[in-house]
Amino acid sequence: MRHPERFTFAIIFLVACVVSVAAQNSSVAVAPMRFRGLMPVIEVKLNGQGPFAFTIDTGAGMQADIDTSIAAQLKLQPNGKVLNGDPSGENDREVDTARIESIAFGGAEFRNVTAVVRPQRITRDYPDVDGILGFALFTDYLLTLDYPAMEVRLARGALPAANGNDILNFEIENRIPVIEVAIGKIRVRAHIDSGNFVAGFILPEELVEQLQLLSQPVTVGRARSVSNQIEIKQAQLRDTIHIGRYGYPQATITFPALSDTNVGLKILREFALTFDQKNRRMKLDRKLS
Repeated sequence: MRHPERFTFAIIFLVACVVSVAAQNSSVAVAPMRFRGLMPVIEVKLNGQGPFAFTIDTGAGMQADIDTSIAAQLKLQPNGKVLNGDPSGENDREVDTARIESIAFGGAEFRNVTAVVRPQRITRDYPDVDGILGFALFTDYLLTLDYPAMEVRLARGALPAANGNDILNFEIENRIPVIEVAIGKIRVRAHIDSGNFVAGFILPEELVEQLQLLSQPVTVGRARSVSNQIEIKQAQLRDTIHIGRYGYPQATITFPALSDTNVGLKILREFALTFDQKNRRMKLDRKLS
């Protein structure tokens, strides 16, 4: 009997797929983004059908994640199983995977992609999307998420060497980009998570206990992953959070994070972000007014 592989919502392991992209010069693809609820999406075609609304989630290490209704519409057949959970390692559950012959957008095509199949709308107010394109899908390309221009771009090439200012090194942990950020004098690891539309900075509770706060923590609601629900709190920091040269003085923080510090869409949407996975570099371009 085959045992299912382990799979988490924000820390995910999935077998590799064969990818082919039709490229012209260094530019591979350009696709407009639009918001569906609080989440930016692009239109993609699956096996020549669609368009379907998919978000690009750098905090999801798999290559694709598709709603059960879309899998049924495309008549996809299960080809395996994975364990689906969250970074806490609790509340895992088994879900199917299926092979998508073609995912296409903006002039690029990815072939023979193994996708996780699960309901995408995990809460009533969760954005109604058809699926997710994960960070691992873009291993061979420069991926730019240009939020001010509302555009996704793929290109060939490489970013310049990291300078600690607007080009930063990152690690890849379980196919997710992890950078170093400074909170006052403390340096911490942080996931760059474009799929987190709940808060700008989410910190582990044990880290918050080491920081000076300007305000007492207050409960602001409950957050849910695919398999877990937690009470979330907010407070205002006395210190400044730095991401490279970009500072966020007296930032509002949310906690607890389920693993490392998390930088979410409410911060990332200020930038055009370019990821170079081959060289493990990230460029941040913020148009300051």
